[in-house]
Order: sequence, then C-alpha cells, then structure tokens
Amino acid sequence: MLSRNIRTLREKFGYTQAQIANYLEITASAVNQYENDARPIPTDVVSKLSLLFSVEEYDLYQENPQQQQILSAFAFRANEFVEADFKSISEFKKIVLNYFHLSEALSNE
Repeated sequence: MLSRNIRTLREKFGYTQAQIANYLEITASAVNQYENDARPIPTDVVSKLSLLFSVEEYDLYQENPQQQQILSAFAFRANEFVEADFKSISEFKKIVLNYFHLSEALSNE
C-alpha cells in the first residue's frame, strides 16, 4: 500500500523519480525500488514524502489517504519550480498541515 500510494502521489503531482531522489538525497533507482515494493522504505523517507505530498505519514499506509483531496489544492506542479524548491514546498505544506490540525483541535473544543 505504501509503495503504491507514493507512486500515485508522485505521478499526481507530476514529479519524476529523479526529482524525488534529488529531494530525498538518494538515487532514482532507490525511489524506483521503493515504488515497486522491492526495498523497505525508511521512516525518514516516509516523513519527508508525507510533507512533500501534503499527507499525514499514517495516511500513506492507508488504502485511500484521507487528506489527499483537501491538500491537493496546494499541489505545485513540477514544471513550475526548480529542484531547489522542493524543500521550501515541503516546509510550506508542513505549515498548512499544522494549520489544519490546529483548526480541527479548536473546533473540537
């Protein structure tokens, strides 16, 4: 499930395996192996990808990641930025996720 969700989200955002590999500071071959479930995906990689794709880490392991629909509004297409922007984009998405969590917590009080 994790491997399939990573591939699906990467394709949805229009990222190449090479771009993801550069962001993760690994090889494109490793990304390919992760997506084909040929290699275990380290937790630090899952954390970085969850930020980049705007989903909770937990959701990457689920059949249908719950926040994909909401957070895809914040999708940045790959042709709109350069490689160095990946880290900035993932940090921005982290802020958005934190905002959603805070809003949810406040509405439950």
